[in-house]
Amino acid sequence: MHESARTSAFPARFILAAVFTHLAASAQTATPPDWQTAAGGKLSFEAASIRPSAPNAPYSGNVDLDGSDFLLRYKGGLVKMDGVLLGYILFAHKVQDPSQYSLMYDQLPKWAQTARFIVEARPTGSPTKDQIRLMMQSLLADRFKLALHTETRQLPLYSLVLDKPGKPGPELQPHPDDGLCTKVPDKTLPLDKNSIPPSCSLITFTVNPQLLHTRMMDYSMEQIAGGLEMIGVAVGGLDHIPILDRTGLTGTFDINLYFQRQPKPGQTPDPQSDPAEPGSSFVEALKSQAGLKLVKQTGPVTVFIIDHIEPPSEN
Repeated sequence: MHESARTSAFPARFILAAVFTHLAASAQTATPPDWQTAAGGKLSFEAASIRPSAPNAPYSGNVDLDGSDFLLRYKGGLVKMDGVLLGYILFAHKVQDPSQYSLMYDQLPKWAQTARFIVEARPTGSPTKDQIRLMMQSLLADRFKLALHTETRQLPLYSLVLDKPGKPGPELQPHPDDGLCTKVPDKTLPLDKNSIPPSCSLITFTVNPQLLHTRMMDYSMEQIAGGLEMIGVAVGGLDHIPILDRTGLTGTFDINLYFQRQPKPGQTPDPQSDPAEPGSSFVEALKSQAGLKLVKQTGPVTVFIIDHIEPPSEN
């Protein structure tokens, strides 16, 4: 299956998904997360404007509101972002667990659940993505009066562990220092019709209507766990609960998974959508291809609690 999947992946329609690394704690916790401390702790934009955005307008920003560290669009200068309010909150606090979205959505007042805004802001210096997050935290607190905190709750979760201790599978390999994957894809690299572009983004290719290929490159296992959660919920038939890395693996890795699209829990498979090529389920692919398995249990999960939010103040 692997060879034909590799050959047919790129010519087929594919979906570029924003990568989700894993859950980080809020700036308002007693101990700030490492990323926040490393980025400077507290930063603000020099100036910023906020205006409503049309509900179905195409994305017009130069910073993606995702959990990755990649600045593929932003080249300096004015920061431009366009998205729903909850997307800004998740971005600012680097919330990368997809299960947090619905938990936070339900806490918002109705106006805030669907509110979408364009933000244009002048940053200080040449900021990293995490520094832009800190500036967005300050903007949300100042203009939306956003206040939130985190709590640790005992919730259902998946622990991501190695199926055989110390033995990753063939499709989970340490990322080589000289690998083709770069933080900014090389637009000059010649690509033939069977190539997969060198990109560190989480990419899912549709090989045929039911057979999928998901790839992540140069990711920590914590980041891979977050990506697997997103893909598993969307097309792998997993419950909508967090996946936490418990593999003990350090460094960054490349992972490739080839699996059959699974219906969501409670859904009935479409009898008219038999795959042109058989494939493993998402859970089976994790085990046989990457040497990973998911152990469902109950454990401590950090959740975000929204204490207060208001419509934005005037520019």
